[in-house]
Amino acid sequence: MDTRDAFAQLGRLSFDDTSMHELLQRVADLSKQVIPGVAEASVSLIADDKPSTPAFTGQLAIDLDESQYAHGYGPCMEAAVGQEIREITDAREETRWPEYTPVCVERGSLSSLSVPVPVRENIQAALNLYGREAHAFDATSHATGREFAAYVAVAVRNMHLFETTREWATNLDAAMRSRAVIEQAKGILMSQRRCDAAEAFSLLAEASQRSNRKLRDIAQSLVEGVSGGSASTS
Repeated sequence: MDTRDAFAQLGRLSFDDTSMHELLQRVADLSKQVIPGVAEASVSLIADDKPSTPAFTGQLAIDLDESQYAHGYGPCMEAAVGQEIREITDAREETRWPEYTPVCVERGSLSSLSVPVPVRENIQAALNLYGREAHAFDATSHATGREFAAYVAVAVRNMHLFETTREWATNLDAAMRSRAVIEQAKGILMSQRRCDAAEAFSLLAEASQRSNRKLRDIAQSLVEGVSGGSASTS
């Protein structure tokens, strides 16, 4: 697949219909199809110092990612945290990660390329590309990997912004509904007790404290009680 076609596919994803996991999985799938030398691919995320692999194309990728997490070091973790490309050209000769590279050889991956994905301050990410043969990644692989990772970073940041905005809108909607039912309950008390708005709110707050229930729940019960023919704040 041409790189432009892959980016076009990512650009057509709708944030309304696509979860963060689905986006990252599509990234991994396209990386395997687009970047020369890739046998399997994955995306590593490190949030609050906890690494995870939310997306991968095959068992080889998840096995090698988790081996690095278990050892506490490895090229994908260094790429994510240090924001520099880490490459293993031949795992049989690599000396930087002595406990990890034998696992690579055993699993049948003699080379790998981990490309940093700059996402946010408290989240680090890397696009991990695993090759079967030694020296699987050439200059084109490096260039395409960096280009792909840069696009992925924008896509992930946009997705995060969208999800954060959607969560904020949901919370705002819930707050507005709570305010509406509290205002209804205040109106009921003002009519029943012939008091002002401040006194009505105090009655609701006192009932909330006595019963150890949320003020909104007290207000909702009062409104529903009046609708059913009775009301009480005791």
